[in-house]
Amino acid sequence: MKLALILLAAGDSRRFNGNKLLHEFNGKPMYQYILEEVEKLPDDIFDRKVVVTQYQEIMSCMSDYGYEVVVNEESSLGISHSIHLALEVLENEETDYCFAVCDQPYLKAATIRDLVRGWRNSGKGIGCLCNMGALGNPAIFSKNYLKELLKLEGDVGGKRVIRRHIEDLYLHEVVDGLELVDIDVRKDSES
Repeated sequence: MKLALILLAAGDSRRFNGNKLLHEFNGKPMYQYILEEVEKLPDDIFDRKVVVTQYQEIMSCMSDYGYEVVVNEESSLGISHSIHLALEVLENEETDYCFAVCDQPYLKAATIRDLVRGWRNSGKGIGCLCNMGALGNPAIFSKNYLKELLKLEGDVGGKRVIRRHIEDLYLHEVVDGLELVDIDVRKDSES
């Protein structure tokens, strides 16, 4: 079965007090960290790469790297809207889905690769990263979960589906919990 990478990069960054995805974090825009790590992965790990965003800079950069750009003009509808937009683009494709966010600057390519391999070998329908019991992104869903993902509403993401199907979940433990940290609040030293 094919696997599509879906990068979610349309958020309004309400808690961040500014656009966190374009914010310079240790010398480069935050969204570029995941882009650079995905570039280190084997070419055959993802069959398609999609980014959902409302930001022109991200659209331009990602299309240069071969991503299909899906424009989210209604980000106020929450993360579920970005999920729906991506799934609509992929709906006629026989593929599974790997969702990742663009505000985890410490996530490493090897961790993404090991998650995908471990999930494929597990025979489970869902896979995600975790650290000491805390669930994190990326998260992978087999096509069997398409209808449930399309029923998500508001600012609710795939964790709701994961929690309903713990018996079908492959957890990939991350040794360094920093990899799962998403940057939601601007530190004074970064502004």
